[in-house]
Amino acid sequence: MYQDLELNEIYLPVLFELSKESDRQKFNDIISVKTDKIVLDLFSSQKKELFKIRSPKQRLSPADTDAIYDSWIENRSAENEGIWVYYPWLNKMIHILDKEEFIELRTSRNKFKITPSEQTSLFSKKIGIIGLSVGHAVALSIATERICSTLKLADFDTIELSNLNRIKTGIQNIGLNKCVVTAREIAEIDPFINIECYQEGLTDENLEAFLLEGGKLDILVDECDGLEMKIACRQMAKKYQIPVVMETSDKGMLDVERFDLEADRSILHGFLDGIPPERLKNISPEDRLPLVLKIVDAKNSSLRGQLSLIEVGQSISTWPQLASAVTLGGGVVTDVCRRILLDQYNESGRYYVDLEKIIGNKNAAGKSLDDQNPFNPFSLEDAIKKADSFPGADDSYKPDLQVVSDIVEAAGLAPSNANDQPWKWLYRNGRLFLFHDEKRSFSFANFSDIAAHVSLGAAYENLLLKTNQHNLKVKSELFPLPEDKSLIAIIDFYKDDDYPDFEPIYDPESVAFIENRSSNRSLSQPVLMTPDEIKSLAESVESVQGGKIYFITDREKILSLGKIIGESERITLLNKAGHKDFYERNIRWTPDHADLSGDGIDVREMGMIPAQIAALSIIKDPKIAEVLKTIGGANALVDGVMRTASLASGIGLITVKGTGSADYFAGGIALQRLWLKAEQLGFAIHPLNAPLYLFARLNANGTEGLDNDEVEIIRQLRAKFIDIIPVDENVAETFLFKIAKADKPAIKSKRLPLSEILFIDNKAL
Repeated sequence: MYQDLELNEIYLPVLFELSKESDRQKFNDIISVKTDKIVLDLFSSQKKELFKIRSPKQRLSPADTDAIYDSWIENRSAENEGIWVYYPWLNKMIHILDKEEFIELRTSRNKFKITPSEQTSLFSKKIGIIGLSVGHAVALSIATERICSTLKLADFDTIELSNLNRIKTGIQNIGLNKCVVTAREIAEIDPFINIECYQEGLTDENLEAFLLEGGKLDILVDECDGLEMKIACRQMAKKYQIPVVMETSDKGMLDVERFDLEADRSILHGFLDGIPPERLKNISPEDRLPLVLKIVDAKNSSLRGQLSLIEVGQSISTWPQLASAVTLGGGVVTDVCRRILLDQYNESGRYYVDLEKIIGNKNAAGKSLDDQNPFNPFSLEDAIKKADSFPGADDSYKPDLQVVSDIVEAAGLAPSNANDQPWKWLYRNGRLFLFHDEKRSFSFANFSDIAAHVSLGAAYENLLLKTNQHNLKVKSELFPLPEDKSLIAIIDFYKDDDYPDFEPIYDPESVAFIENRSSNRSLSQPVLMTPDEIKSLAESVESVQGGKIYFITDREKILSLGKIIGESERITLLNKAGHKDFYERNIRWTPDHADLSGDGIDVREMGMIPAQIAALSIIKDPKIAEVLKTIGGANALVDGVMRTASLASGIGLITVKGTGSADYFAGGIALQRLWLKAEQLGFAIHPLNAPLYLFARLNANGTEGLDNDEVEIIRQLRAKFIDIIPVDENVAETFLFKIAKADKPAIKSKRLPLSEILFIDNKAL
């Protein structure tokens, strides 16, 4: 019994059938001795689930299954039914279904990926696994899918903390043999799988027994590190015609050697052919790396894999493996083994499931949005030429470089469409020049540069506030070159004390909130706003000449606007150019991508539930987006926006009189004043500009990029929008937003470093 073993050696559960007197006695012994045990009776819930899966045409309710179970258990002793399983390492006694019913229920959701007859065939198979790092993932995947009845595990090594970068187990298992840890986890999934552990690992003395004892293995999975055993196990597998599968965790490299079908096949695909046999035993240190390079065919390994190979024994102690690659390998090996066992795959070969190639940066392949971008990158040389064409102001003040850096850094914290940050600043001869980086702002949304000019206006407002904090004032010339819209502003600085008659900054206290401002898509609360709060927000917009705010608090109208906004976002996402923008330009799917790019929107800050993110992941395929557009699908996107709108205290629209570039620029100033005021009042702002970017095309008859159906839908949405918000004619509609109370977002949009947005001509100072 288990009492005779050290607990650290135990990996098999103890099974009891209480209908057998001998088992009942042993069961009672454990119950009486192990007073601190945990007893879990799962039999009735499993039996009810079994009734349910056996009646697929009926949708049995819990009450139905309760009734069926009550009828079945009548005149039976519940504790004598099924199996009691004791896990010594957990000190848990668990009551479950008997073996046949347990396996039937546990594999029921394999159907019909695996047919019942195939599953029955698999139950007679035996698989051996050497090496329990990648092998741990393989073993658990094989056991979970239950593609065999017997697993043999071999590894002499114990779990160490450094193993936990890829082996999914707990720190409580550090120090335990890897076979034992793996076997226990399998037993906790399925106590009826036969498990044998070779805790001493494999040697020349026990290798044959591992392959043959108790019946020849149907497949050998090699995941060991030792070169000698990697070679020896294949030589013996070839002798006994056992197929070998190996996954290497680099570019998803998978080797299949069908020695069962090709008796004369060279081991390791012939990569070691011609090497004297004596050199393949007791391999010398100097021979080890050349042999590894031959085995993995290094020229086809990843660059980092090749680097790691030559660094083993130098800066790293062993071959590196990542959890993602190991997990992938476990699934791939299981899939291939199942198809070998079912005679669905009959070949040998080396294959690559190279995720970096399959899921790579499409920019490198020349398929990025930049291919359609007609604008060249910002040219510092051209900017200097333009700047030098304007005479300087003799009476201006030339702030030092630290002040200029501080001011521009604050300007760079302004909001922009998809966080594209379309600004470049040149400080030359004591003057600051604001340029529009047209390449950065090029997008479907930025029709006629409307979105860019709004963003540039917001950045300019930040600059004014920060300049004022440094006791300086500015005189600016906006859009000084009518035929060249790349130069947005020329800014001269003046000391506050010398020019007290300058127009005062709207709200100097706002500067304190520049760094705190963020697009807040967190779950919100639609709190009732006071008249004073609404008035304060309106005044911030109206402080800009021609500025006006429309503020909607009626719940029914808010929901109607939510539907319009959602439909607009759906149209944009399913539009070919809009789709490309979103997936190639706007979204950063990983934290690393967000950190490296310094722009775009981190998917984690979008405030989406997992189902929405999953939907976006599916729509990522342009072909799927095209079909959804055709059938009028993806309405879950609309529902998501309506849910967002339902949690708004209000929805607002900022407009500025006029429709020129300078008017949208002024609208950017107004939106930033409102946004900073909202931050002061403790409110969250969530931009919802998709309708405005579509409506701008209608207003200017700029329907290029839209098909007839899209144009018609947008016209209908516009009519509904005007019914809710009767916008004045000839105005720049600059900012549509939701306002509510919400916790600060845990993640804020990244910003480009100052060195990428500010250029200083040191020679001129």
